[in-house]
Amino acid sequence: MRVLKAGLLQTSFSSYSLVMDPIANFPFTNLPAELALLILKYAAQPTFDQTDKYETKSPYSSTLALCHVSKAVRRVALPELLHTVSLPKSENLRMFVDALRMQQEYAEIQKQNESRLECGEEQTQNDLYFDYAPHIHKIWIGCSGANIVPDHLLHPHYAPARKLAISVLTPVLLATPSLALAWTSLGLFSECLEHAWKYHADTNANDEQSPRPWNTKTLTLSGETTAGGQWELLKDTPQGSAFLASISHLTYGSHTTTFDEFLFISMSHGLPRSYNLPSWMKSIPWPHLKNLQTFSMAYPYIRPPFDIYDFEHFIKRKGRSFHVEVLTLSAAMLTRRRDDRRDWRISAFGDTAPGKEYIRSDRVGLKVSDSSIQFWFDDDDWEKIWACGLCA
Repeated sequence: MRVLKAGLLQTSFSSYSLVMDPIANFPFTNLPAELALLILKYAAQPTFDQTDKYETKSPYSSTLALCHVSKAVRRVALPELLHTVSLPKSENLRMFVDALRMQQEYAEIQKQNESRLECGEEQTQNDLYFDYAPHIHKIWIGCSGANIVPDHLLHPHYAPARKLAISVLTPVLLATPSLALAWTSLGLFSECLEHAWKYHADTNANDEQSPRPWNTKTLTLSGETTAGGQWELLKDTPQGSAFLASISHLTYGSHTTTFDEFLFISMSHGLPRSYNLPSWMKSIPWPHLKNLQTFSMAYPYIRPPFDIYDFEHFIKRKGRSFHVEVLTLSAAMLTRRRDDRRDWRISAFGDTAPGKEYIRSDRVGLKVSDSSIQFWFDDDDWEKIWACGLCA
């Protein structure tokens, strides 16, 4: 599929069939418009399932190349680019905020054009304007957000610049149904929540029944954290507490937790896999998660016998392809266990297979993905699981 997608970026095709003779140099422009649009939309989809590391080859590279072909092709490619927005580093976040700021300026120009049209003047179409928010379904911020504005903006310019960046990012960030945050980015997110909450209170002062200023239902947390986490950034404020109360699905991922020591020990001895839940789960503010239904964690699908030494040496050099299994626990079960001081461990499911889903009577479920992805035992692993939609 990736070979086909690469070929679709060319401006002409060498079409062939097992039955018909080759047709040389068939122009792309000769295709029916509907078929051409379908091909462009497919070619514009980011290659999140690629075997290359993301730091070596951006999964958005083909999409960005298409955006430079023409204005019309850019409008076809942008929805595919924006469906899943991954911002793992500070520079990615800054570029995204800059793009949002530019779109705000284009939106103002668009309004001016529409006003001229109403007055009977000739309207000039702004081809660069594109409303990002309706097309974004998932966002991941993997950095702290401390450098959301350029480093050269020092006092007294830094504070106003950061305030502007937060105001631009907030409505887009909170409009997404599925939000993923590194623990280090919770501070940035709390700033966005505070900004949205204040604006919401100012504009809906006499309407207590107005909807909350966010659309997020699925929250994903990633990276390493202490036992207490940083929950106080959310649960100790009215806006944070209200946000937690609206979440229905919570997901956690970390490449080091995914490949935990117990997994290696049990698999090395040919034992069925059990699942160790992270200790910080005991400190999750369960009473604040009033509408939570499920909690999930993702693991590579590895079957015994398993050689830990071969794995450690091989995967870091060349990577290895695995299916992904997602362990899902009911919130009701976790709430009952929150006062249990023993290690949380979910017993093995026995024989499992790719593409299958298993549900136990204790409201514990396991689903193994149909497709596999390349693991490298680094931060890219969790980003790839999330971006491919395998964890929720």
